[in-house]
Amino acid sequence: MELKDIGEKLKGDLNRYKPMPFWSWNAKLEPEVLKEQIAEMKRNGIGGYFMHARGGLKTEYLSEDWMKCVEACADYGTEINMDSWIYDENGWPSGFAGGKLLDKEENRDCYVTYTIGKYEPGATVHYLTEGEQLRRVSLQEPDKEYLNVSISRAASTADILNPAVTEQFIALTHEAYKQWFGENFSKKIRGFFTDEPQYYRARTPYTDMLVPYFKEHYGEEVLDGIGLLFVEKKGYRKFRYRYWKAMQDLMLHNFSEKVYQWCEENKVELTGHYVEEVSLGNQMMCCGGVMPFYEYEHIPGIDWLGVATDNELSQRQVGSAARQLGKRQVLTETFGCCGWQITPGELKQIAEFQFVNGANLVCHHLFPYAEYGQRKRDYPAHFSSFNPWIEKEFAEFNRYLTRIGYLLAESEELVNVAVLHPIRSTYFDYKREKENFNLQEYEEQFRKDIRQFSAAGINYHFLDETLLAKHGFVKERKIGCGQCCYSYLVLPHILTMDCSTGELLRAYVENGGKVLILGEKPQFMEADRYDYGYLVSNCTFEEIREAQPCHASDCSTELYSSYRRMEDRDFLYVVNASKTKTYTQKYDIPLCEGKDRSMPDCAGSKINAFKRLDLNRLEYRTVPLTVTLEPGESAVLFPTLDMPEPVEEHTEYEFQLNRAEVSFIENSLIIDCVRYSTDGVQFFRPYPCLALFQKLLKERYEGTIWFQYEFEVRDIPGNTILKAEACEDAEHWVNGREIAFAKNSGTERNLLLADISSLVKTGRNVYTVKRNWHESELVYYALFGENVTENLKNCIVYDSELEAVYICGHFGVYTDEGFTDDAEEPCKYTYGNHFYIGKVPEHVTEPVYDGFPFFAGTLTIRQKVTFADENVMVRFGGTQTVAYVRVNGRDAGKLLFDRLLDISPYAVQGENELEIDFIISNRNLLGPHHFKGSLVRTIVTPGTFELYEFGDWEEDRHPFYEERYELLKLGYGRR
Repeated sequence: MELKDIGEKLKGDLNRYKPMPFWSWNAKLEPEVLKEQIAEMKRNGIGGYFMHARGGLKTEYLSEDWMKCVEACADYGTEINMDSWIYDENGWPSGFAGGKLLDKEENRDCYVTYTIGKYEPGATVHYLTEGEQLRRVSLQEPDKEYLNVSISRAASTADILNPAVTEQFIALTHEAYKQWFGENFSKKIRGFFTDEPQYYRARTPYTDMLVPYFKEHYGEEVLDGIGLLFVEKKGYRKFRYRYWKAMQDLMLHNFSEKVYQWCEENKVELTGHYVEEVSLGNQMMCCGGVMPFYEYEHIPGIDWLGVATDNELSQRQVGSAARQLGKRQVLTETFGCCGWQITPGELKQIAEFQFVNGANLVCHHLFPYAEYGQRKRDYPAHFSSFNPWIEKEFAEFNRYLTRIGYLLAESEELVNVAVLHPIRSTYFDYKREKENFNLQEYEEQFRKDIRQFSAAGINYHFLDETLLAKHGFVKERKIGCGQCCYSYLVLPHILTMDCSTGELLRAYVENGGKVLILGEKPQFMEADRYDYGYLVSNCTFEEIREAQPCHASDCSTELYSSYRRMEDRDFLYVVNASKTKTYTQKYDIPLCEGKDRSMPDCAGSKINAFKRLDLNRLEYRTVPLTVTLEPGESAVLFPTLDMPEPVEEHTEYEFQLNRAEVSFIENSLIIDCVRYSTDGVQFFRPYPCLALFQKLLKERYEGTIWFQYEFEVRDIPGNTILKAEACEDAEHWVNGREIAFAKNSGTERNLLLADISSLVKTGRNVYTVKRNWHESELVYYALFGENVTENLKNCIVYDSELEAVYICGHFGVYTDEGFTDDAEEPCKYTYGNHFYIGKVPEHVTEPVYDGFPFFAGTLTIRQKVTFADENVMVRFGGTQTVAYVRVNGRDAGKLLFDRLLDISPYAVQGENELEIDFIISNRNLLGPHHFKGSLVRTIVTPGTFELYEFGDWEEDRHPFYEERYELLKLGYGRR
């Protein structure tokens, strides 16, 4: 394949490789609005969407109105070539049919608890400890200490390990859609997304299906040994091994295979992800090891939340299974929990960290139908026009992800190393109730084992033992699984393996296969002691490294690479996963003849350089074999015989703000504390809005209520707009004068506007709301019901909500108290409080200090700078999402993914004028503002706003509530 042919392919539509967001259906749905949003997605380079019932939904799930909305979207999507996918649940995890399956107690999950002490008559089974033995007893004996084990029914999750429950789930969900669409079902609907199916993860799980399973497979009564899940007595390893293997097997075949086969029979596809793939212990908490489940998805997928780029386990697991099973596309539900401040460059880095390790198709979390109330706190950032950078740059962002996704999906990673996955060894010691599941040391060792390979640029696949038992083989001196063969087998620190694995391993070793054992040899075959006398390490790490098609000069824990082949053309894909460090790496590509190496025009000759592909411009330039990557930067590199092109030297200039001229359209002041009254006369002290909301929920308040929001004005603005979120049957006053709101448009149509310019006065101003307050019993049950888990909380719809309001206009926002910079990140975060509206800012050094603490949108600055040389590369280190740069009145480019901009064609030696449009994120406008601690900077959930995950509100106080506002600085100025 010629390089120009690759470029031509990347210019195509590539619809099946385009990202597809979670489309959160979270309010009262209107078909015309839904179609408008589909058109918006289409313009922005989206290939399809997952129609996802979510918290805040006011159209009844699976009702006739719901189905009409799904049909309207499917019809319009078909018309404009967009793929319509159905999310198979209301909230998550999948499997309870929006609560319909919970009506029958026998459909609900089971879980196991235990106590040690006195005999408890109400327990399910009892045991006595006799030395190393654990003996089940049926009658109480005097003066003994008992292990009491109880099996209980869950309140809000369904037992998907029971095939009858899965069949009901399919009938209520999948079959309902099929019946609605009739013969057009598979023509209009591409498939289903299943989200986080799991056995009961809040406690040690159990299912009634274990009773017949244990009798059939082991000839045992499961309750005779279930106490061994909690104490280490004789036979505990064997019981635990059998128990967790049984739980995995039951979930695999009674849920996953059944749903997959239904999709196969009805000519639709299945995608989605299981849960907590990021560690061994978390997989044990949910499914006993995630890799076998990928066989039962047409597009296997994972979940990747937050900003981390340092643990490749999830991606390597799914990428390995997908390649072995011949599945080209691998989906990642990603970008959730990143927070409003996340930039396109940071998002690209998060995606590419996953791509280089095995994923290749993005599901954005989240594209919301509406953004008011609870909805705007739904694991941001969000990817509608509510987010300031989306309207202009989302199409280019998605085009990049589409092109790199296409290259990866249509190529194959050249892998000759397999690592035996150690999930079975965790069965021995896993305990759900223990800290880190009793597996911390094992987890840490496993991460060290695998990281040394990726750090050295050694591509590897995992071998899962369930898949290996079904698809494994030995061929000459290679071991294989499905469509993959490997020349080297690595045994990480493991304790045991399945008998079927042991048979393959012995055959592989007897054929002369290469094995590297990290640590000691395993000691068990399943749960029995076993002598692996035949097994020795017969190769070294260095030997494996030398056998790779591409050699890296250094081992870097933050550089990830994948050496790949697309038809007959090899290329190297490299990603710098560091947030702060620039890396330089030299690559060497040894030449070899024959079928194991195919590079047109290169065979038998010296590789002198790479052709580096610019995926935005679809242009190549010839670069040295030594590659330098900035933090978050990536490179697609094709080996070539050509010599590198000369590189022009530039002077690097670090951009700083220093009393620059500033202009803007609208500034904002947020008011998130409120007084309340139950009689309209006596108002209580100010509460944080979300604290008062929690108080009203706990007290189950019903009836009329008044709220007062206060703000201070020192200079009357030219215009002042009050923005408040929609609430029905409300009356509104500003400074005692009644006001009326006008409806907004777009994603903010539930954020109502009132022009209050003529009502604002110098000093204290008061906005008062009178309304009726009510919540349904369903809300109270989801929040406070006994043993209710996240799935019911995920589909809460509040009848009444209490939210902050916003004063907007052409003014500045200031504080007399000054700002206190964060001790850990003083250049990035600062704290302030007690803000007021003042004069319009004319100059800025740091916008947060200089009148814009809550600003979101476009901030334009103009500043004179002096360059000693016209060959200038400007470094921008701020926190803006996007920036558009003009130099001496000419467009010089934009900052979307990069932090360096070559302005040489526009700069002159001496004085220059820079004019920059900075797109500022919603972070300082929407928060979270008051979370105490740095966790909020890596994982942003509804709980980091509302604090319910971190303890209880006591009136207006909370252990994690910070009264001051935490604010993200733009980061170019100096105090």
